Amino acid sequence: MTPWSLPIPALIYGAILLASALAFLLFGGFARLRSLFQSQPHSPSPSLNIATLPMLIGASLLGLCAWLATPLLPGTALAVGIVLTTLSGQKPLILWGLHRSHPLRDLGFSLATMLTLFFPILFLLLLSTGFYLALHLPFEPQPAMTRFLEARDAKTLLPFLTYALIIAPIWEEIFFRGTLFPWLTSRFSITQAQWLSALAFGAVHLHGPTLIPLTLLGATLAGVYRTKNSLVPSILLHSLFNANTCILLLLSRPPLP
Repeated sequence: MTPWSLPIPALIYGAILLASALAFLLFGGFARLRSLFQSQPHSPSPSLNIATLPMLIGASLLGLCAWLATPLLPGTALAVGIVLTTLSGQKPLILWGLHRSHPLRDLGFSLATMLTLFFPILFLLLLSTGFYLALHLPFEPQPAMTRFLEARDAKTLLPFLTYALIIAPIWEEIFFRGTLFPWLTSRFSITQAQWLSALAFGAVHLHGPTLIPLTLLGATLAGVYRTKNSLVPSILLHSLFNANTCILLLLSRPPLP
């Protein structure tokens, strides 16, 4: 049997990614991350002032959809976000900043943030993986990721990529950053709300080894929403993060036996 080695495209992409990520982290990256995690005392923050019961009902509906009818999850999340925002007396488009339009600026900021975040996320992923292996805890990839790695035709890949790059970033940002995070800011400090919403985001993926890295990603996404007053940059960052993960997996996956 011929030993498998990383394909040349994967090595080239990996080298470019590592060099770019290191450059963005060392030259302005730490200041960028600090601004996303440290709230300014007099800086306005999104707030959703509604009672606890409506939020619990909305979260329960999402949980039921995830358990019983996963295809309905994106639409339900959008509906829950709109209803809860409207109940608070606010307009969803205004609260979520979807009315503003700076596509190139938002894309540039999101790309720079994604590259800055690459090494911290990678470090936490390796640390979590090592922890699981050291304690002999059950370590299995997410089922969706396994199906993605095994897919070899466009009919299977396109639905997965559409969900990962477009649908998931939109509905997850609308609920976790655009609805849950503002609701938490009305009850906790901004920093606490940022990390609590991030922990919920990490936990909902139901995968222990990626809980800590995804929590850091969630906190960063909340910081982007807070500092930019719009979900557009956080949606773009979320999509770019997923796209980068998909590219790495597609380029480096071994051939099927």
